[in-house]
Amino acid sequence: MLNRLRQRKAEGFTLIELMIVVAIIGILAAVAIPAFVKYLRKSKTVEATEGLDKLKVGATQYFQADHYDSDGNIAAKAFPNSGATDTKPTQRCCDQATAPKCLPATADWAATPWHELHFGLTDPHYYQWEFNSGAGTSSAASYIAAAIGDLDCDGTASRFELRGGIDTEGGVTVKGPIISNEIE
Repeated sequence: MLNRLRQRKAEGFTLIELMIVVAIIGILAAVAIPAFVKYLRKSKTVEATEGLDKLKVGATQYFQADHYDSDGNIAAKAFPNSGATDTKPTQRCCDQATAPKCLPATADWAATPWHELHFGLTDPHYYQWEFNSGAGTSSAASYIAAAIGDLDCDGTASRFELRGGIDTEGGVTVKGPIISNEIE
């Protein structure tokens, strides 16, 4: 009997033992890989929240500062005039070799309202940016700032949005971020 035990130890693992180990590794991978992918996507959303924080600060500073018209008269308080919705960059990020990152368009960030908000991106980034201020001034002033990104280029975009306005005491209030499809 002692010879059989010695012989068994020399043979190694049985097929059943190896299959159990492979099954355990497969179960762990099935749980860990999707969680890791979700973690990676969630980490990319930091760009959106940090960028919106910068836009919030820039919009508040612009509103609180005095601005003058061409005659030297103090203009009514307002957020930077965006005219129509401003989105930078204008191309779809997923159409490029750097997908899903957008290439920086440095010259575009020098345009209104971006330079007035002190906002611009010089490195490749995941989100396209919008800033849309209404035509209102003083207590009727408002804006919507948004970061829109297709993090996996599947055609479904995530959207992070801030909505700014003026409270009854003349201070800037901001709601958000309002998030749609956070990690798609």
